[in-house]
Amino acid sequence: RSTEGSGALARLVSEVAEKVPAIGRALGRFRHRRMLANLVRHSPILSAVAPDKRQDLMARFVAHTFLPGEVLLRQGEEGGSLFLIASGLVEIRSTDADGDRVVLAQSGPGDVVGEISLVLRRPATADVVAVHSTVALELTLAEFHEAIRQHPGLLQQLYEIATQREAETRSVVAQEARDVSDSVLL
Repeated sequence: RSTEGSGALARLVSEVAEKVPAIGRALGRFRHRRMLANLVRHSPILSAVAPDKRQDLMARFVAHTFLPGEVLLRQGEEGGSLFLIASGLVEIRSTDADGDRVVLAQSGPGDVVGEISLVLRRPATADVVAVHSTVALELTLAEFHEAIRQHPGLLQQLYEIATQREAETRSVVAQEARDVSDSVLL
């Protein structure tokens, strides 16, 4: 399909959905189900859960939409949730020893954020901020405990991600501080 044809089709669908709200709601539900189905098939953390149990796990998550610039997690605060990015893009930002902001990474569909606080029981090591309109599925602390009780492999998978990311965060922040101090002229 051409981009022009796809754009025209999208506009037509939007017009119909606006004129007939029931169609808009049905399309919204379809899009939501499709997004979840893609996550269930492709998210690395869900690979730790048996395929026939993934839908049960997904039912524990609550969807939230974050606009560009909205914060999912704040550096230094105790994390009470794990977020599975369903659509959109977030930046993981930290502050180095000199107080400068550093973008550590970007995460998109299928990635998780908040695992360091939740699994390692530490304050968040970075801010997580929506870059684009982002749908993130939240797993609260209470639901997390129930999920790992039912799916112990999930905890192991998240622990590996958390320890790796914490080490990467420390390394990047320390390197940024060294780079800045190396370029200071005396």
